[in-house]
Amino acid sequence: MKKIIVLLMLSLPLFVFANEDISLDGLDEPQWKDFAPVAYVDVKEPKGLAKFNDVVAYWYKRKAEFDNGIEKCRAIERNDEKLACYQDLKVKQYQKNSDYNARIEAMERERMNPQEMQMPTTNMYPIGGILENFGRYQPSELH
Repeated sequence: MKKIIVLLMLSLPLFVFANEDISLDGLDEPQWKDFAPVAYVDVKEPKGLAKFNDVVAYWYKRKAEFDNGIEKCRAIERNDEKLACYQDLKVKQYQKNSDYNARIEAMERERMNPQEMQMPTTNMYPIGGILENFGRYQPSELH
């Protein structure tokens, strides 16, 4: 019985370290599909007329930066530093998504509510003042 307990005590640390290595083999590594819209998961370098599509160019550039970040993290030897690198990469991607979504929402608000509709006196003929004074310009004897 003592041999079994001693054997378990010796093998338990090996099992813990083995699990740590297994978890770093890709389970904690961020995936591009977790950050990109479905349409841009497999984005390719824009060519031809696609060069003029700013959205495709944006997601292609982000994917290239993400892939470079993954390669840098994979090159790190120590597991704790590698995990920190992956976590930093995730945080940066979530922040970029947040910034992107805020820009899209602002553009949508601008499209739905153009500036000239918000300030009508600067771009429209001030008809209110003319209507208020309309009675003054009428001859009184015609009333």
